[in-house]
Amino acid sequence: MNDENEEIVTGFERSAEELSKDLHLALAELDWSPAALMDRMRSLGDYRSPATILRGINRALEGQIKPSGELLALVQQAVRFKRRLLRTYRDVIWTKLGDGSHTTQIEDFTITLSPQTRGRWRVNLVHKDGFSPSWPRFQDTLEAAKHMAFITLDNGQNWLQEYADEQAREAAEQL
Repeated sequence: MNDENEEIVTGFERSAEELSKDLHLALAELDWSPAALMDRMRSLGDYRSPATILRGINRALEGQIKPSGELLALVQQAVRFKRRLLRTYRDVIWTKLGDGSHTTQIEDFTITLSPQTRGRWRVNLVHKDGFSPSWPRFQDTLEAAKHMAFITLDNGQNWLQEYADEQAREAAEQL
């Protein structure tokens, strides 16, 4: 039993600086800039303007405010997601093309990583039926482009499944 003078410590009392450090570490493992995190948040349904999202991310990274629990949970989930994708696709064989691009086939998608100016890479995926998920921002390294390709692949697979589910619902309504 707790006595009235006994203080309960939950272990969750962390400073803005400590939480900011966690956010920095997670973004470093993801190899994401604040803009890349903002892109991911928007793709997952964050309805705020890009400027508002970036302002919050940057203030949290600078330790001006405590990163929200939701933001930290999102980036930690993204870290786990990236690790899972890397385990799943670690044995993918990439073919280097004559123009310096790298390409591979995963499931029904052709993935092409094309070199761009200033050493950056463009990630492009095309499904066998012609669907192409939105291109993410240019990536700074070939390795980062490969990692982003796996995330974009997962996004594309999710979109195709959602589209198929929607088509099935519409067909059922027609009956």
